[in-house]
Amino acid sequence: MTTAEIVKTSLALDGGAPVRSADDPLPTPRPRIISPEAAGMVREVLDSGFTLDLTSDFETAVAEASGAKYGVAVANCTAAIHSVIGGLGYGPGDEVIVSAISDYGSVAGVVMQGAKAVFADVDVRTGLVTAETIEEVITPRTRAIIAVHFYGLMCDMDPIVELARRHDILVVEDVCQAMLAGYKGRVAGGVGDIGCFSFDAGKLLPTDNGGMAISDDADVIAAIRKFAVDRGADDLGPLGREHNGIGFNYRFGDMESAVGLAQLKILPDQLKRRVELAERFTAKISDIEGVITPRVPEGQVHLHWLYPLQFDLEQFRVDASQMGEALSAEGLNCSPAMYYLIPHSHKFLPDREADVERLVNARTHLERTVRWGFTEKYTERDIDDMATIVAKVTDAYRR
Repeated sequence: MTTAEIVKTSLALDGGAPVRSADDPLPTPRPRIISPEAAGMVREVLDSGFTLDLTSDFETAVAEASGAKYGVAVANCTAAIHSVIGGLGYGPGDEVIVSAISDYGSVAGVVMQGAKAVFADVDVRTGLVTAETIEEVITPRTRAIIAVHFYGLMCDMDPIVELARRHDILVVEDVCQAMLAGYKGRVAGGVGDIGCFSFDAGKLLPTDNGGMAISDDADVIAAIRKFAVDRGADDLGPLGREHNGIGFNYRFGDMESAVGLAQLKILPDQLKRRVELAERFTAKISDIEGVITPRVPEGQVHLHWLYPLQFDLEQFRVDASQMGEALSAEGLNCSPAMYYLIPHSHKFLPDREADVERLVNARTHLERTVRWGFTEKYTERDIDDMATIVAKVTDAYRR
């Protein structure tokens, strides 16, 4: 059966045959591809009786790969951002601007330290904050900006950094989904003042668990390390430690560092493959009327940790959630994206209902979006079938 003939068949939701059945599923991000060197490096840690210091090596390797001088490895990205906020002393009376579209980790540390999270709206096409949307919510109490590189695409950082410098505001890049994403010859995490990373099992550089903060500023790194590793203490040498502030035990281990060092060696080739596959998929669906493909600004590299597929809903009889159900039934397992509107899904936040109403672009972006975890494991046939699935579902639901 040709692609054109498949597109005209009944949807799987209506009893038709899916494009990809459970017997022939599309690849998924997990199980992850693990470097063949990882097991040997973990064995070295075990054989040493935990006397190696691979964590320092991993901190240096990630910082250098991302264009920064220093790194502090911690338990996860939530811990990294919390340690930035806590280590630099932000708290009650301070405001931290956060991308409206993100996840718990971007906002938890702000709330935990008693500072106020102020949400900036986004560009409706990319889902990313811009200098213009950030400037709308800057006040005299603003101390930092957390710019989230969502989906695997970096925010337009030069105008954001310029704006922050005018107002003497710290710029934190949340690189959880975009490690080694490119921006005008630079790399995610190395453009603002601090970059924060995740290395959990689902991220681009998986170590099972973990995160990191990087910076060119040695004093900033020292403050983060004191908060996250030294538990708020100063080392007094033989006399012990003096705790002159609250800190946490967010330490990262040599076992994870061993895996991370091995994974870092294979990551560039994996990312190159992801970009090639995503570009192929985007090209194949870009002519489907009513489909809005990801926009990749000139000079940037989009890594598509998630692939955001958007719809011009005026052209269809169903909403994005129903589109997602139909796509999933055809074998492309995806989900609606509304969870990622932080004030919508994080019910512990004050003023959340007012924020949801205010964040018009973010709400619009997510209401018309479904997303799934993209993977470098796709074949060309997989990409072709994914495009066929999109064409089939949109054809069936078109007004």
